[in-house]
Amino acid sequence: MISFDNVSRAYSDEVTIGPVSFDIPAGGMTALVGPNGAGKSTLLTMVGRLQKPDTGTITVGGEDVFRTPSGEVAKKLSILRQENHFVTRLTVRQLVGFGRYPHSHGRLNVEDEKHITEAIDFLNLTDLENRYLDQLSGGQRQRAYVAMVLAQDTDYVLLDEPLNNLDMKHSVQMMKQLRRACDELGRTV
Repeated sequence: MISFDNVSRAYSDEVTIGPVSFDIPAGGMTALVGPNGAGKSTLLTMVGRLQKPDTGTITVGGEDVFRTPSGEVAKKLSILRQENHFVTRLTVRQLVGFGRYPHSHGRLNVEDEKHITEAIDFLNLTDLENRYLDQLSGGQRQRAYVAMVLAQDTDYVLLDEPLNNLDMKHSVQMMKQLRRACDELGRTV
C-alpha cells in the first residue's frame, strides 16, 4: 500500500497542494484524476522521491520513502514521469535495459536480460526492440518507456500520464496491458 499522511507542498503563498491523506491499495490499478495544476504529478514525484513534501509522510509497503535508502526504494517502486527526453541515440532494448539499473548497476546479466525481454514482449515491442527511439512514433516511444519501468520489476509502478501520445486504439490497448500487469504480474499501478 502507498500511504499519504498529511502531505503538503507549497510552491508559493497562492499555490499549495494538500494537506492530503489517503491510501492507494496494493495489487490493483488506481488513477488520480483532476484538472491540470491540481497536483497529481507533484504527488507522484513526491512518492518517487523526486521532490520532498513540506509536511507529512509517504510510505510505500510500510516504509517511509524519505528514510529508506534509495537503492531499496528503487527495487520497490518505479516511476515514469510525463517528460521523457533522452538526447542520446538509444534502441528500444537499450532504453528498457535502463529499468534494470537498480539491480544491475549498469552491468546487465542473464537475469536482467530476461526481465528486459519479458517487458518488451509484454508491451508488444519485439519487432521494434532494435530500432532507435527517434525512429518511432510518439505512441511507440511511450510504450517503450512503460516497458522500461516494468523491466525494473518493482511491486509499485507509478505512471504520470501513461497515455501521452497514444491514439484512442492504443490508449485502450495500453490500459488493458496495465491491467494485465496488475493481474498477471502482481503489480500495483
